[in-house]
Amino acid sequence: MGALLPSSAAVFLLVSVRIGLVLALLPGFNGRSVPNQAKIALTVALTLILTPFVPVEAQGLTTPVGFVIALGRETLVGLAMGLGVAFVFTAVETAAAIVSLQMGLNLSALFQPTLNTQGSMLTSLYLALAALVFFTTNSHHLLILALQRSFVAVPVGTGRVTAASANSVITLSGTMLADAVRIGLPIAATLLLVDLALGLLNRMAPQIGVFFVGLPAKLFIGFLVFGLTLPFLLRVLQTLVSSGLEQHVLQVLEGLR
Repeated sequence: MGALLPSSAAVFLLVSVRIGLVLALLPGFNGRSVPNQAKIALTVALTLILTPFVPVEAQGLTTPVGFVIALGRETLVGLAMGLGVAFVFTAVETAAAIVSLQMGLNLSALFQPTLNTQGSMLTSLYLALAALVFFTTNSHHLLILALQRSFVAVPVGTGRVTAASANSVITLSGTMLADAVRIGLPIAATLLLVDLALGLLNRMAPQIGVFFVGLPAKLFIGFLVFGLTLPFLLRVLQTLVSSGLEQHVLQVLEGLR
């Protein structure tokens, strides 16, 4: 059977599929505020930069059957890697959701077109801080490096789904929940104590109207604790979006070999 595409074109397209899917699942970049032209341009630019460093055996990729199989495998690899990256920011969003629920801010959930999600104002603040830390610590460079290393760990057209792949996703889900609790624990634990105090107050003096007193009190205490623990939050976010992101990607790649 003749070649469907030249080997260089086949490799370029397959590399662009993996990179494009990772970028498509990157929070913030997949929102409506980023034009599709910019997304395509960045995908093509990264593909042009990384393709010369991609070790690949292109003999089996140029035939129609080989290219289709390789395309399906690259789609799975790109989705798995993108999921690993998205888990990092999902942990931040989950932590914000926990804190918002405790503070009562979930009553005013808003659609956020920039991040293509729905949440409270606190969710926007947490995700904005995570994005700020992501770029100020040059973690986007680590993401590009992880993309390059992924083609060494899982060469083009060789990725496959195994039981280890499912285990890695399950493990990442547990890690995401643990990170979310670690981020939101200071405020959530403090507000839990406030709820206990308000419950005792309601038992002792039910005529006060704890709901009307407690809501503004919880808002004030929540933002006060947020301000006091902001340095701790930034350190946790720095660890999460740098070494944590790289570990997530490498863990996904281990399951795809």
